[in-house]
Amino acid sequence: MKRIALVVQRCHPSIVGGSESLAWQYATLLQNQFQVDILTTTALDYKTWANDLPAECESQGNIRIFRFEVTIERTAFWEGLHNRLLHDFHRGRSLSYWTTALQEEYIRQQGPHSTPLLEFLGDRHAEYEAVLFFTYLYSPTYFGVEQVPAEKVLIAPTLHDEAPAYFRVYGDMVHKARSLIWLTHAEQQFGQALWGKLPGKVIAMAIDTDLHSPMELDYPYILYCGRIDAGKGCAELIEFFTRFKKRYPSKLRLILTGQNHMVLPQREDIEFLGFVSATMKFQLMAGASVFVMPSPYESFSIVTLEAMAQVTPILVNGACQVLVEHAERSEGGRIYADYTSFEHHLKDLLSNPSQQERMGKLARQYVLRNYSFEQIQKNLIETIQYNT
Repeated sequence: MKRIALVVQRCHPSIVGGSESLAWQYATLLQNQFQVDILTTTALDYKTWANDLPAECESQGNIRIFRFEVTIERTAFWEGLHNRLLHDFHRGRSLSYWTTALQEEYIRQQGPHSTPLLEFLGDRHAEYEAVLFFTYLYSPTYFGVEQVPAEKVLIAPTLHDEAPAYFRVYGDMVHKARSLIWLTHAEQQFGQALWGKLPGKVIAMAIDTDLHSPMELDYPYILYCGRIDAGKGCAELIEFFTRFKKRYPSKLRLILTGQNHMVLPQREDIEFLGFVSATMKFQLMAGASVFVMPSPYESFSIVTLEAMAQVTPILVNGACQVLVEHAERSEGGRIYADYTSFEHHLKDLLSNPSQQERMGKLARQYVLRNYSFEQIQKNLIETIQYNT
């Protein structure tokens, strides 16, 4: 059986969402066709990249997980570089002052930089028919691609519109890949506008579509699931919800689940539940009047699609083209650009139960049509086997 490697910055059951979940799903979908090794680091916390786990190899079924020590964790030096990048970027998206050396130092200091992981790739890439790197952003991908012959390199960039994406060195990196794996058409279009014409296809990610019983609460609610911080649009969501309730007093509540990185207002109509079980998450999604995704930066948004699969209409931030694609292609969601449009769409959805039901059904049909495990597995295997 041919062996493949999947390179991702973190891998642990406690990490939910993002490229880490994508990597694990792909590993499970591929394990019957290939011998799968996941190459990752000992880090858990993306803000520090501290070495929280032992550097060792463990097996889970037919998947081996190799964890390598992080040799450069995140420090105040990187924070300074990042602040400089944001300043330069927001002055006009011109990064002309950033030399190749400075861009690479940013990536190295951003972490999680692991010299042992890179040495492993350099020494043992011949054992693998293909090496699939997850997310363009971090050190294991950028410096790891250099260690592997181009004909073996596949990259799932999980790209969205953010300042580092405009570094020239990332454009150079992706052109060294045999193929790219995109999650949505919007992501692919943005990637090719940013980096030029690239080989690859939209493969996406499979979504759990089993229906769950709705959570039964004594009040209606709208729901957000994910990392709770300002960068995900949560501060704006709370502001908009508070304004909405002031204009339209009711029993409506906003429920938030996930890891919190904000100071939340102490209000009875805003509930923070923290991490919840997968079953409870799906029950909350099934019972929500509307699932809201306020993030302006998403390359796929697993939780949005999971909510859609539970027959729940969505209300999404129009600044994110991936979310716009889900809403428009499914006809199961609404798109807001500011408070006025947020209020208009939320009021319309809440006041029209038949419309909620119709849009929820369209949302679920969209997920069933595009994100089945069988279809994703088939496309993924075909992409890996091409020219291997």
